[in-house]
Amino acid sequence: MSYPFTMHHDANQHQIIGTGTYTVAEARKLSGVPTTRINRWLRGRARHHHDKIVHDEPLWAAQLPSFEGRLYLGFRDLIELRMVEAFRRQKISLPYLRKVVQAARDIIGDTHPFSTSAFKTDGRRLYFEVISKTDEPRLIEVLSGQHVFHSIVSVGLKDVWFADGVASLWLPEAGNGEVVIDPARSFGAPVLRRYGVPTITIFEAVLGGRSVTQVSADFEIDQKSVRAAMAFESKIAA
Repeated sequence: MSYPFTMHHDANQHQIIGTGTYTVAEARKLSGVPTTRINRWLRGRARHHHDKIVHDEPLWAAQLPSFEGRLYLGFRDLIELRMVEAFRRQKISLPYLRKVVQAARDIIGDTHPFSTSAFKTDGRRLYFEVISKTDEPRLIEVLSGQHVFHSIVSVGLKDVWFADGVASLWLPEAGNGEVVIDPARSFGAPVLRRYGVPTITIFEAVLGGRSVTQVSADFEIDQKSVRAAMAFESKIAA
């Protein structure tokens, strides 16, 4: 797996720096959300309904502009994907899911509400506000009992750090605490927390025939970090 975390030279560079840059394929590997769902949620889709073609609007707009028809996502988009997918796993249909996203956006006043610290620190109040704004019997049934809502939020954001109220760092479980995804480092590519070396670089070095000991010496990093990078890249490649 490679990370082309640079865009066309005409792209607005200040929009990329500190935002993270991911293709749909990369977002799938990191978030675990299928590509079809990512495209549907961030591009919208046309479908047949009662012999007519209707267009479903995107659930939210990606942080980065598309280029030559290709969708690019930012770091906060990754966090949104994970959270929205967690809600979807509760068997919430897309129309209801759209209501949840819109309600959260209105309450928080942010285009990416699920990647704000408010959802991690004020879940009880937000639960009642989301339910109140959607006012859908089926949705209320699905999310009945705050424990469902709270479990979605607590599990989805437990490994996310925040700065100035928004998600700024992700320590994915597969990285064993040694790997971080930080939009301010390497355009958001997963890197070793203590060294800043992209995990894909370590992975490819070992695949190329270098031993863990050799890679450790080559990059001046400890062997624990080499193994963590290998474990992380193997996990997301599965």
